Amino acid sequence: MSTAAEPTSEATPEPRPSVLDRVYAPVWAGGWAATRLVFGAVSLIFLLLRSRDLADAYAAQDMVFANWPFFLADHVRITLPTAWGLWGIGVVGLLGVLAGGRWMRPGLVLWLLGNWTLLAAESLNIKAHDRLGLWIALGLFLSPAGERGLSGKWRSPAARWYLLVVYSGIYGSTGWLKLLEESSWWNGDVLAYHLLHRHFGGGALAAWVSGQVWLVAPMGWATILFETTFPLLVWSRRVNPWLLALGASFHLGIAALMNVGPFSWVALSAYPVLLHPEVTRRAYERVRGLFAPKAT
Repeated sequence: MSTAAEPTSEATPEPRPSVLDRVYAPVWAGGWAATRLVFGAVSLIFLLLRSRDLADAYAAQDMVFANWPFFLADHVRITLPTAWGLWGIGVVGLLGVLAGGRWMRPGLVLWLLGNWTLLAAESLNIKAHDRLGLWIALGLFLSPAGERGLSGKWRSPAARWYLLVVYSGIYGSTGWLKLLEESSWWNGDVLAYHLLHRHFGGGALAAWVSGQVWLVAPMGWATILFETTFPLLVWSRRVNPWLLALGASFHLGIAALMNVGPFSWVALSAYPVLLHPEVTRRAYERVRGLFAPKAT
């Protein structure tokens, strides 16, 4: 007479997570909220300031550029009323980005359409902060940044990986070019020249710093160290905060000593996401604890 096999008491071991499962495991998403707000505020401030140049830079009929990939000027001349309309579309879009929620992605689309149609008038002279802003906006579009209450949510890190690759490409390419092709970065000559450049020099403080070899040489070393190692070290949880602290000082130094528009502030707007999510979460909770009501 056969009997049914008795169930075993041993639990079936769960399969070990694959590499992709570990890489794309959900991470704390609160940093995206900070990046959305900082990026939206910085972009809005400088778009408002851009209104001063609409007539001369974007609607001038006697100075027209049409180079790849922007051939718009071959077919359409932007008049001043049109420039104001495109500028207004960009402002409305950024207000949507700042509002968040369901307005974030439509806001990004409006800002990209309005702002980049205007920028077509600059053709190949589009500035670095505009190009970087485009890359960050694409990352925001792919991210959960528009969700409410992100401080309590964990989401896919895919959009963060995207921004890490973008910043690694930007920093790494410029850093290795300096290291391999521009030896005068080591003695500070290039930096001293840039601080006095007729278009990029930053005034009296920059002029004084440019004459201090004991300052410009170490600043050049730090720049090369940061840019060349960023693509390798930014992925390390332990090194990541220190590397980004060096990067923040790098961008604040540029803002204080050079006239390069909003580049530093646009670049720094993505730092809350580039920072390791657990480091950002602990910092957020520490700050929130300072303002929490005290128990009586």
